[in-house]
Amino acid sequence: MKHYSESFNKRSRLIIAPELEGRRRGRLGSPDAATLRDRIVEALRVQQDSYPCFDWVFPPPVFPKTPGPGRADALFTYPSVVPGTYSIYMHIPFCKTLCSFCYYRVLPARGGDEKSTYVDYLVREMAMYRESLRGLRCESVYVGGGTPTTLDDAQLVRLFDAVRDNFDLERDAEVSIESAPDTLPRDKVALLKSLGVNRLSYGIQTLDEGLLATMNRYYTVDGAIKELEAALPLIGNINVDTIYGFENEPDDALFRTVTTFERLGVPCLTIYSLDTQRSVRKNVWLGPPRDSLFYRKIEIYHDVKDLLASLGYQALFQNTFAKPGLGSYRHQLRRWENVSLVALGVGSMGYAPPRKPYQNYGTTDAYFKHVDAGELPIEAIEALTPEMELARQVITELRFARVDLRGVREKYGVDVQVVFGDLLRVLGELGLLERQGDEILLSKAAAPYNNVLPMLFSPDSFKEDLLRLPEDYLAAMPIPLVVTGIGATQSAPLEMGPSASGAKDVDPAIAGGFYPDGSCPVMGDDRRA
Repeated sequence: MKHYSESFNKRSRLIIAPELEGRRRGRLGSPDAATLRDRIVEALRVQQDSYPCFDWVFPPPVFPKTPGPGRADALFTYPSVVPGTYSIYMHIPFCKTLCSFCYYRVLPARGGDEKSTYVDYLVREMAMYRESLRGLRCESVYVGGGTPTTLDDAQLVRLFDAVRDNFDLERDAEVSIESAPDTLPRDKVALLKSLGVNRLSYGIQTLDEGLLATMNRYYTVDGAIKELEAALPLIGNINVDTIYGFENEPDDALFRTVTTFERLGVPCLTIYSLDTQRSVRKNVWLGPPRDSLFYRKIEIYHDVKDLLASLGYQALFQNTFAKPGLGSYRHQLRRWENVSLVALGVGSMGYAPPRKPYQNYGTTDAYFKHVDAGELPIEAIEALTPEMELARQVITELRFARVDLRGVREKYGVDVQVVFGDLLRVLGELGLLERQGDEILLSKAAAPYNNVLPMLFSPDSFKEDLLRLPEDYLAAMPIPLVVTGIGATQSAPLEMGPSASGAKDVDPAIAGGFYPDGSCPVMGDDRRA
């Protein structure tokens, strides 16, 4: 088997995704409602992925992509399903050190000149979008990394001045920036507030100094706490990232960590399970992931979730909890609603209407080269069908939060209860799905399967496409193995009107090489036949 990543639905610098083959090996199992329950029960015997895992995307990064357009007016041409508004993600790849668990595109221990050069290119990239987005409102800006607060004051001022010069921010726009201990003195927090930052995400990870020493992170817990205490009165809306599941970690480590943060007045907490499948390169990739702490991590997570509820936190989505009226994370919640997203910086990912996820080049050399040529530094673009855009919202929201069935019906003209009626019934009978009014969400019992159950709400045509994965990959990887093993799950055709998603039909050259119905003349895959 080739050196593929086991992480089917994830994107990172360690991902090597397989390519779809031109032929299918058979067809999906029958959509027979009478056998659906037995098919699901049998298929879920396969162990799933790490939990809770946040870096998870739909559609998975295995489908054909084409080069992106060099101009913003060819990218943001038509209205999105949420017209008149967009968000921005900006990637700052610099960090003081490379953490042992990190799989993102980062550049550790770089000097001030290199950072200034990168900021200059970001400013030039922003200017390429200005005219195409004129008249639209930017509702959120997220500056991630990396550790953006490794930039010095002058670089931060230049960055945020350029944001306001090139984009029309709403009065109440959520402006977030990521940070880490030993990069956030009080005067920098004050500067960020003056520049319009109203949400801060602070990556402490753990308050156990023994564990910190194993992460290649060099700061003291006392120093991190002092930075946090100084920032809270200035910004207020602060999230703290935590990680658990390290080797030799005490069972009560996460409990002590979140209790301390609550006592300090932190209004928003995000919990990650250590993803050993990607943070360590392996010599043997064949076979479903085997995390010896898989079920113990789930147990710890749900115990801590109950603790947070008792402390007044509410779940915004699967692994982020906030105190009502004090903490928020609108940027991420809105991304799952298919709001247009402008991607800025190396390796960043965006979403352009109609139905076009895209990604910038992942190396600074390629990124600089295209900006120097006056072109958007987009490496690849993927065109979704209207059905897949609907699935993108339903599946991602079910994976991380909950799905508003009425909202989906009003937005896309599709009744999920009709198209997937038998699936909803069976998952409810198995205790894996809960219904709360017009909303559906995964139950606590669904935790071991939360990376695959949402995928069952994908169009059956998508599941058919998975049969084009390389045979050894399909036989070994948990998610496609389970999804194709269960077979068809639709109870009725998934039919959408031509304007149900709010997007016009477009020329295949603009749509990234695909016709609006999803057929690809380049791949010879004509679904209109």
